[in-house]
Amino acid sequence: MTDGAVTLASAGIAALSPILVVKLSAFLKLNLDQTHRGALTSALETALGLGLQLAKEAGDTHLANVNVKSAALAAMVGYVKQVVPDAISHFGLTDDAIAQKAAARLATTLHTTTAASAAVNALAGLLPAAAGQPQASPPPASP
Repeated sequence: MTDGAVTLASAGIAALSPILVVKLSAFLKLNLDQTHRGALTSALETALGLGLQLAKEAGDTHLANVNVKSAALAAMVGYVKQVVPDAISHFGLTDDAIAQKAAARLATTLHTTTAASAAVNALAGLLPAAAGQPQASPPPASP
């Protein structure tokens, strides 16, 4: 390679490097955002199970009691903070923001569960009464 070609290649690399740095930086930030978002989502899903379990143990599966709901949300927030502190820091989430996300998941889950339960009850009401009774098993076939 001649000195002119090396100089030209060096100039081209130097000209493109700021663009490449910006693109690489954006790609890495996007990757980091996705990683933290996935970890946060997973932690919220696990925390949802914890919150629902606490409500079940308290005998308030619909979270009608404010104290039970508050305890469930507090447990969920505490769990998320313990499991994904880097994600919380990355997105700058406060306890209130985590609690809002947790409350939204609780509400969605409770709404879905209630709707499914109502649908099952409605369908069960359409079945004849005998359908709910166990049927006698047929006699065994003779050899």
